[in-house]
Amino acid sequence: MKEMSLEDRKAYIQGVAQEVAQGKLTLGGAVKRLRENLLGINQERFARACKISKRALSQLEVDSGNPTLATLDAVFRKFGLTIGLVHMSPMELNAADALKNKARLGFPSVAP
Repeated sequence: MKEMSLEDRKAYIQGVAQEVAQGKLTLGGAVKRLRENLLGINQERFARACKISKRALSQLEVDSGNPTLATLDAVFRKFGLTIGLVHMSPMELNAADALKNKARLGFPSVAP
């Protein structure tokens, strides 16, 4: 693991968060990337630090299981991040609307 300055660490965390927001990276992938590249520690040690089970962390990192908000919060807070709701752009809402029509779900459409 390469030593990073505080500014580099902040930029790295922000970049990972941005990839998640853009749908390029899953939450599990983000956790694994942050744990390995910023902390350089194994799952067991990180799980203990987060006060969650190693199994819960392992399942989260491979995007299986069904993590609770408390688990997600415990993990992401270690990197200064929180789980929240974010407004989608009109283009993203319209894409969701198109998917809704295929799956028969109810999402509102928004004019761009």
